Amino acid sequence: MTTAHRTPGSYLFATTLLCLAAGAPVRAASISELQGAWVITSAQCSDIFAQRSGRFSFKPNHRNADTSFIISGNRIRGARANCTLGSERPTADGLRAVLDCSSRMMVGALPVTFRVPDPNTIVKVDPDFPEIETTFTRCR
Repeated sequence: MTTAHRTPGSYLFATTLLCLAAGAPVRAASISELQGAWVITSAQCSDIFAQRSGRFSFKPNHRNADTSFIISGNRIRGARANCTLGSERPTADGLRAVLDCSSRMMVGALPVTFRVPDPNTIVKVDPDFPEIETTFTRCR
């Protein structure tokens, strides 16, 4: 009778396969992986954004622009506020970030938590109210 030997590498390989089979991300996301235009899942990209030469911009005076944003480099631009990534930290299923934001009414740091179930979906979770979630889809 032979005895199977399991190395740390085989455990890592098995864990990776289990995560893939379960649909869970193998590693956390970063802002660099979330570049592009994002809309709340009930909105249409073509209603909110114009695209020229592969770059997205907001259409003028669109009423649904509050439910969308554009990530470009370390900047996150919404219809009514502009933010810069202050810091980010990976989590098991996404990332936590502190955004330095300014709008017509206020300036300050905004903590956000994103779950990233797949490369084209972001679920924003309010750190103070984790039961409140908003799902966004990447525009193509």
